[in-house]
Amino acid sequence: IILAECGALIVQGPTLFDEFKKDGKVSYAFRFVFQSQERTLTDKEVNAIMERIYSQMHTLGFMVR
Repeated sequence: IILAECGALIVQGPTLFDEFKKDGKVSYAFRFVFQSQERTLTDKEVNAIMERIYSQMHTLGFMVR
């Protein structure tokens, strides 16, 4: 999902860097880096990508925090 939504702007990751288990639930933390070779990305552009990722994850039943 992350790779599909980020396209060419993702240059690093997704890398799983933490896993936490409690009360029968598992939380995962991922790190990824966005970058354009042509210009500086705006917060608005990156936020739009993140919202698409959150939306896709939610439709699959995952909770994004």
